[in-house]
Amino acid sequence: MPTDLTVTEEFTATSAAVYALITDASFLEARMVAGGGLEPKVISVETVDGVTTVVTQQSIPADALPSMVASMLGGDPVTERTEAWRADGDSYTADFSLTVKGAPASAKGTMRLAATGTGSALTVNATANVPIPMFGAKLESVISEQITTVLTTEGDYTRSRLA
Repeated sequence: MPTDLTVTEEFTATSAAVYALITDASFLEARMVAGGGLEPKVISVETVDGVTTVVTQQSIPADALPSMVASMLGGDPVTERTEAWRADGDSYTADFSLTVKGAPASAKGTMRLAATGTGSALTVNATANVPIPMFGAKLESVISEQITTVLTTEGDYTRSRLA
């Protein structure tokens, strides 16, 4: 059974200022390095017909995962994340997906960057899915925890750059 999660990060800057950062390749690379991912890469940032697609890739250190999960994956799992952003009035929305290469594990969902009374907020709604009997729910829980940790770290880094 897939596992749902929701994470919200708040910023004192406008949604346009945050959007400008999170679709900038040099910012994205610096954010991944600061987050501790292994071999971080910005694969592409392209805008076509008003949709800005961001593709990034990095490995998760196996020692950051529960031992049962690390032993199943055999090494540092490589993740690829794709976000397809578009303007939505004064807000921005994105469909996103995260895949773990070499494993039947993924997450997908939506992101919304919108104005608040004090700046803006990025809300991520996602579903982690690992279709493996017996171990799938445990892996989905780990993926959900990792996504939450990454998004919190990314939010902290983004706030530091906006300050």
